Formats: sequence, C-alpha cells, structure tokens
Amino acid sequence: MKGKFFFLMLMASFWPVRANELSGGSHRLTVTPAPTRVESAALERSLANLQRRRYNRENQGILVESLDGTKVLAEFNADVTFNPASVMKLATSFAALTQLGPDYRFQTSVYGDSQLDTKKKSLPGSLYVHSDGNPVFGKKEAAALSRSLVRRGLRRVEGDLVVVGPLCLDERYTGLKSAEQLRRALTRSGIAIKGKLRLYPTNTLSLDSKVLYLRHTSDRLRDILWEQNAHSVNEIADRLGDLLGGAAGVQQFLIENCRLESHEIYVDRPSGLEHNRMSARAAVRILRQLYSWLSEHQMKLQDIMPVAGLDEGTLYGRFRDPDFRGGVLGKTGTNPSKDGGVCALAGLVYTRDHGPVLYAILNSHGSVNAYRRWQDNFLKDLIEENGGLGEYLPAHEDLDGMASAWMPSEYWGSLAQAPERRAAIKKARSSSTRKYGRSRRGSSRSRT
Repeated sequence: MKGKFFFLMLMASFWPVRANELSGGSHRLTVTPAPTRVESAALERSLANLQRRRYNRENQGILVESLDGTKVLAEFNADVTFNPASVMKLATSFAALTQLGPDYRFQTSVYGDSQLDTKKKSLPGSLYVHSDGNPVFGKKEAAALSRSLVRRGLRRVEGDLVVVGPLCLDERYTGLKSAEQLRRALTRSGIAIKGKLRLYPTNTLSLDSKVLYLRHTSDRLRDILWEQNAHSVNEIADRLGDLLGGAAGVQQFLIENCRLESHEIYVDRPSGLEHNRMSARAAVRILRQLYSWLSEHQMKLQDIMPVAGLDEGTLYGRFRDPDFRGGVLGKTGTNPSKDGGVCALAGLVYTRDHGPVLYAILNSHGSVNAYRRWQDNFLKDLIEENGGLGEYLPAHEDLDGMASAWMPSEYWGSLAQAPERRAAIKKARSSSTRKYGRSRRGSSRSRT
C-alpha cells in the first residue's frame, strides 16, 4: 500500500491538476497532460528584429496558445509580470458581465416628494435623482431630463436636489461633481432649486413613498462593454470598477474565477491606467475563461471586442490588408508614460492549422508606435506559419439600437393632458393659426 501511494504521489507531481470536480458526492480528480509545444520560427525572427532595434528581449512577455490549451504556439517570458495597460479592461469586462449579466441595463429615475403644484409651477418638496451607476450617463441625458421637467410645468423646487447612488455625468466627474453639473443643467433650463444639494449612497434612503416622474434606461451592458473596449474608454472601465468593489474587487474576482495567483496579477486601476501588473500567461487564462463564460451565455468574444481592420476604434487601422482583415480580435493597451513606454495586445486569431488561438503580447520600455508595428508583423508571421487565417469575421453590428429616452411615469405623462396644459396648447395653436393661416392657405393655392 505504501508503494502504491508513493507511485500516485509521484505521478501527481508530473501531471498538472486541472480541476477537482464533485460528482455524486465523491471527488473526481481530472488531470491534463502538459501542452504540446510547437516550434515557432516566427517568434525567433520577431525577437531577433527587436534586438536589432536594440530593444531588450527581457522587456517583452509573449504567449500564444490553442483555445483548448493543449498546444503552445509561442512563448517567451510568459510568467513575468508587465504593465498590461488597457488590456486590463478585459478583466473588468469579465467581472462586470459575471456580476451584472450581459443584458443588464442601468436605470436612472427621478422622483418628487409630491405631485407638482401646477398653478405655481413648483414642487413643494425635494427633487430626487436615483442612479445605479450608468457609466455612460452624460450631459445630453441631463439636458433631456431638464427639458422634460420644464415641458410639464416645473419652474421651482422648494426643497433640495437629492442624488441617491453613484451618479456619473460624462464619465469623468466624481459623484459630487456630477451632482453639481446636474444641478447646473436644471438651473440653466429655468428650474430654480431653493434648497441644498444632498448626496446619499445606494440603499440609504427609501424612495418608496415618493412620486415617480421619469425613468431612463441605458443600453445593454454588453453594448457598453463593446464601446469601452473598441475605443478603450478609461472612464467607463473605472466607473464599472467602482461598482465591482474597485481595483481590489476586480483583482479578487480574477484570483477566484480565473485561478490566478496573487503574484500573477495586480490591479491598480480597473481601466489599466497607472501601475498595473499582469503576466502573459495570466492574460491568456483570463481570455480563456472569458471565452468559456461567453459561450455558456450564447455570446462570442467579438460581442465585447473589436475586429481589427473592420471595427471602429483603436484597431481600425491595423491588420487591414485583405489576407488578415477580419481575422484578428484584440484589445489594445497603450501607456507611453509608464514603464518606459507600454504597448500591449491580447485577444484571439483564427488559424487554419489550430483553429482559434489565444494570444497575449506585453511590450514595455520602447516606442509605442514601433511596438505596434512589431506586434502586427509578429502575429501576421505567426498566422502564416500556422496555415493562414481559418475564419474571417464581419464587422460589429449593434442590433439592439440606442438607449431609451426619458420615459414618463403614468402620473408624469398625465401632466401633458392636464386642463392648464390643454388650455395652453389650444391657445398656442390658435395664435399660430391667426399668424400663419392666411399665408399657408395662399401657398396651398399656388401649389395647385
């Protein structure tokens, strides 16, 4: 028995454990053999090109693996951590999808303490704006809110302007600054607010007894993430990160859900700004887990990432020649001011010989533009080395349309039909007929 136990322990040391699965009340140990390594002349040529430009090979981290992880097509410094810059947005995207769901829509609602005093055109109490953190809520939506309030007769708020939850205005403002900008928009539209500006965190103030006026619904989260990743919008990623527990929350998510060790990943900002760290192996593991999660939810990577050479954004000008256009999915990472110049690229390419292939390229201490050209040439060479592109993807298409406008509640919609409102509309129409009726009739005769 001792010899058998020793043999099993020895075998376990040579075969990496993939997962411990609980099945029928007992543990089943699943092991995966070490991946096959494919010799890559493309990698050696590319690294040699870097050296000729006097770039240090040790400042690069590279890993290219088949989707199932059974083959390594290229590997160099894959376990060394580098600054991934905006490649970190893929991690934030994964965390947001898992916590909120791909079809989640952010809600922004407006309440009053009571119904309006239509004769005085005032709200006797306070005006409340409740937000669950829409990261793309901006000045345009605030202006539309102001117009809707004015159209239904509001000119004065006797109480306070109360903002509940993480209101975000044009992405780049803090909660207080966003609330101040909202108040400014209301004031500019002609609504005087007598009271103070007050802010409350989520779930600290009940609005059940308030009168609902308006509600705004965002695009689906999946569409917001595509916009974030295609254009690498830092503000969206950081706002989403705030909802997920900040940088520490995103990092913990990666450790728990992507089986990363703490030394493989450090999240300073969910957007990838500042001093982040990630290894190429960690980046590929995140991509693999993300791919799997999306598949389980009937989605693909291109639903939240751009296709190079076709989709607008940071990859539009890359891989545009016919042999590669539409075959490379990627998320860029760029930060010229950190680590001597950071340029990263991670995603998926379709090869004829090995099918979908995951890649992560983390370059540092060099020219961003030079690294971009190097990344493109390396991937093109690697694709050709593995049989060329096996699949071409179409450009991204937004099938869901735009987010809703401010939708009135039953009460707020009824204000348009109030007697005072009907009288004002009738008076306006009568005045218009007296002023323009004759000329319109004349022009009608001339057309016939």
